[in-house]
Amino acid sequence: MLKNHFFLFLISATLLSGCKSILSPIEDDFKPSLSLDELSTPQTALNTTNGNSLEDKFTQEVEALIKTKEEDLSSYYENYLDSLKLKLKDSGSIKIKGYEDFLVNILSDQIKNDTIYLANLVTKTETKGTPLSFQYTGLKNDNFYFEIECLKNNSLSELIFGGIDIEFVEGDQVRYKYFDLKKKDKIKGSFKVINDNPIIFNVTKKGYSKSALKVKVKKTLGSNLIVERVIDSLEENHLVIKEVSDTIYHLIDEKQYNLAPYLDITNPHKLKIPLVIDNLENLLGWGYWLGISKSDIDNYSQLYELIFDEPLKLFAKSELIKTSSKFTLPKTLNENLKIDFKNNSNDYISLNSSISYSFFKTDSLSNPLKGELRITNLSKLYDYMITLKTVGVNIVKSKVQEEETTYKLNEYINISVIK
Repeated sequence: MLKNHFFLFLISATLLSGCKSILSPIEDDFKPSLSLDELSTPQTALNTTNGNSLEDKFTQEVEALIKTKEEDLSSYYENYLDSLKLKLKDSGSIKIKGYEDFLVNILSDQIKNDTIYLANLVTKTETKGTPLSFQYTGLKNDNFYFEIECLKNNSLSELIFGGIDIEFVEGDQVRYKYFDLKKKDKIKGSFKVINDNPIIFNVTKKGYSKSALKVKVKKTLGSNLIVERVIDSLEENHLVIKEVSDTIYHLIDEKQYNLAPYLDITNPHKLKIPLVIDNLENLLGWGYWLGISKSDIDNYSQLYELIFDEPLKLFAKSELIKTSSKFTLPKTLNENLKIDFKNNSNDYISLNSSISYSFFKTDSLSNPLKGELRITNLSKLYDYMITLKTVGVNIVKSKVQEEETTYKLNEYINISVIK
């Protein structure tokens, strides 16, 4: 047992001695530059924000971007304002767009004195000493200018009660007062606003009759600018596609039938003709005309040559749109013919219909089988040639391209210098 322990000790000593001999003298003195305690997480762009979250960093970047854009916008309007001031100085007037009205205040501060028109009207006074009052906003150093003319006043009232009293009040201080303004008198005046105050313009008329005054009031903001808003319309032409609806009248069918005499057993002396109106979308109405003699056919043809269209179509149109002039079709009464129409629909028959021709108002939901014409020849000797025409009316929708003119309203602000 002791021999085994000693043997293991010798082997271990040999191995340790061999390993040490492999290291160079420099490597033998090697020491790591950092200990494990000094190691830390590598720094990245996301965790160098002084403890702020990613959301905070994003917010900061957005705010910086907005600030840059605001500075760019400010620089743009600064250059724009410089060009406006230069043009106003050279030409005496400029025009800006309506949504740029905020520039007016900036220009007013830099080129003082806008003129604002407050009143330009003809008004009637009150009576019995009741004042007629108008109120305006006054800012410090505003200059008010007024022109008042008496257009109408009762002479007797002037003689008894005197003329009209005019008064401008700033706050609680009377800035201008004129007594006894009479017919055709005209006064002008001005005053400078001392402090920010409402300006009250009072007109007082004694007596029982009213007078008429022409009043003009304007104010300037300390400079010589006139500001005028102008709404202009610009004509624009566009090609547009529209859906149009046309009412179309169709001659659906035209047939002739021969009715044999009552005693002729080889040919029919009775007719049963179904009236069917189909294949027409958006149906509005339908009708028929029955010609039972040669004179009916001739008269119908003459009508056609006169109006250059199917008379049955014109009859349908007059019944559908209810024209003031009544339009009739040729018809003949014959005791030898028994004519009957069995209506199978709920369509409405027009007022000017007859047994020989009729028009019905309907819709696309109605049954296509409208009814049945029944004609019987009661004559024992004569045969008859029957002519039947049917018409249908519907709405046909189509798309068309056309030029459309529109007017775009543009608001401008004209700024000019009073010379």
